[in-house]
Amino acid sequence: MDPDFVVVARVEAFIAGWGLDEALRRAEAYRNAGADGILMHSKKSDPSDIEAFMKAWKNQGPVIVVPTNYYKTPTKDLEDLGISLVIWANHNLRASIQAMQEVSANVFQNQNLLNIQQNIVSVKEVFRLQRDDELVKAEKIYLPKK
Repeated sequence: MDPDFVVVARVEAFIAGWGLDEALRRAEAYRNAGADGILMHSKKSDPSDIEAFMKAWKNQGPVIVVPTNYYKTPTKDLEDLGISLVIWANHNLRASIQAMQEVSANVFQNQNLLNIQQNIVSVKEVFRLQRDDELVKAEKIYLPKK
């Protein structure tokens, strides 16, 4: 077994409107089935579901949250509840969509890239993020020699 591999079970009881008892029942079932952690989800704009769960859960195992709707809650408050990991799920994606829309509108309006180039990353940075160096090494190993 790979020590870096973990199974995280996502509990949707609060999302489905079932409440704390069902959230606990599902989390316990997942823990008993071998889940390494519980991802407790809530669609409320405050962390009250998570607070209630953590109080009743009594630190039986790691709990992960995705505070998309209760984003005003500081990470420290979630840590104080005993949360093991906070996933800020789609905020980078949403920010990048907004940036792409702004760039596209600017290009459409100005019909050039003059106002854009200084505010974007270089192509070299794109390649770095894609681990281009790894691809170059793999090509040397796996592509036929000329």
